[in-house]
Amino acid sequence: MQKHKKILDIGCGKKKYPNAIGIDINKKSVADIIFNIEKGIPFPANQFDLVYSNHTLEHLDPKKLVFVLEEIWRVTKADGQIIIIVPHFSGIGGATNPTHLRTGFTSQTFQYFKSEDEYQSRTDFKTQKISLKKGRARNKLINLILILIDAFANFNPLFCELTWVYLVGGFQEIKFELKAVK
Repeated sequence: MQKHKKILDIGCGKKKYPNAIGIDINKKSVADIIFNIEKGIPFPANQFDLVYSNHTLEHLDPKKLVFVLEEIWRVTKADGQIIIIVPHFSGIGGATNPTHLRTGFTSQTFQYFKSEDEYQSRTDFKTQKISLKKGRARNKLINLILILIDAFANFNPLFCELTWVYLVGGFQEIKFELKAVK
């Protein structure tokens, strides 16, 4: 018999990850807990098998981002999964939304946590997968082209970012699949 996974959806808005505990600052959300995660995550350490966040972290005060990521790491069980979806730096959407306090993330964002620098975070995230995604259109042919661009970019997201990301008009979002290393 398999044990049920304990899941936290950070910034769940009006649609929670299935079977998750939702946390959001917005009282109009479907969150189970209304709370500002810039003040921490109100759970003890090592509680969740999966922490999910979809287009939330870009709305945080940039000065609080490292603290919130440390909190995500703290509440995730050892070897627990973390899925974070945020705007990619090359997409126009990240910069045009006035509620975004950070315009985008790169494939290298979580390398910060690998540093041995005494001033940097003591957390560690192991990157399982990074995926770049363009938006979608109503036209099936255009969607096929966009899917092919996504596939080509995801062979090596860093190479794409360094060489040709703007040649295709950038990417709407980047998805990180991480593991909490403890």
